[in-house]
Amino acid sequence: MRTLQLLRPPRLEPGDLIGLAAPASPLPQPADLDRAVARLEALGFRILPARHLLRRRGYLAGTDRERAADLHQLARHRKVKAIVSLRGGYGCARLLQWFDPGLFRAHPKIVVGYSDLTALHCALLTHARLVTFHGPMAVPDFARPNLPDFTLRSFLRLLTRSEPYGSVRDHCPAPAPRILRPGRAVGPLLGGNLTVLVSTLGTPWQPDFRGRVLLLEEVGEPPYRVDRLLTQLLNAGLLQQVAGIAIGTCERCEDPWAPTSSEPRPTLEDVWKDRLGPLRKPVVIGLPFGHTPGNATLPLGVRAELDAKRGDLILLEPAVA
Repeated sequence: MRTLQLLRPPRLEPGDLIGLAAPASPLPQPADLDRAVARLEALGFRILPARHLLRRRGYLAGTDRERAADLHQLARHRKVKAIVSLRGGYGCARLLQWFDPGLFRAHPKIVVGYSDLTALHCALLTHARLVTFHGPMAVPDFARPNLPDFTLRSFLRLLTRSEPYGSVRDHCPAPAPRILRPGRAVGPLLGGNLTVLVSTLGTPWQPDFRGRVLLLEEVGEPPYRVDRLLTQLLNAGLLQQVAGIAIGTCERCEDPWAPTSSEPRPTLEDVWKDRLGPLRKPVVIGLPFGHTPGNATLPLGVRAELDAKRGDLILLEPAVA
């Protein structure tokens, strides 16, 4: 089978049209959308809501077919240059049976999101070989009244300049990341939310882990569940294949029973050391991406260097054409 070449979408320019789609959960509050649209328009872009953007079906933003159809509509739209997800939540894995990655190969667009969007990123990278972007969404990110400048600068620089971004740490005022295991790894970026990534295993959308710099972030999972997810990747032989591991933020991942336990309980740091340390691969913890206001935009599929001596992630190639 012929391997497709990696495809970089065209860069964004002032005045370009950005489509908003809701491939996962519905909008929490209408005011959030208003703030997000105003923020994106202030950056110099025009906004096109997808047809079913405000649809609600329980915890989903419409039926699976409707959500897939919105992505197809925006992919076919000649003037849409980028698609930003309304929010995460849950639902991307459900729409994949109706989703056509080939449309994005034929009509390459910038696709941005994180969390549940990890499933969509995996499908597009695996079947369209399209560079997509782990980065801010309309809600909560662009709707935040006090969105950090770093998040905006990272988004704009990655999507509007056809040049390597370079060091993520040099552009971020966040505390220095921690080194779990020193070393250096170079390879294409892969990953996103740990739970969603593990959910792709054994499906047609499972990505290729070989030689990748693996990005992992999480939210709301206590240490034993993170252990379970990492163990699944280990038992599948996939963590053994990566070049290095870059861990972002893990929000609300504390052990809820630790304060009342009569015995010491493993922390999340303990889990990282126990599960990842024996791999003898470079691992950096605390890079600025994930469920955090200071959320770097990272191009999946693009070669990067994980510097596990300095605690940095360096993007080596342009992400857009």
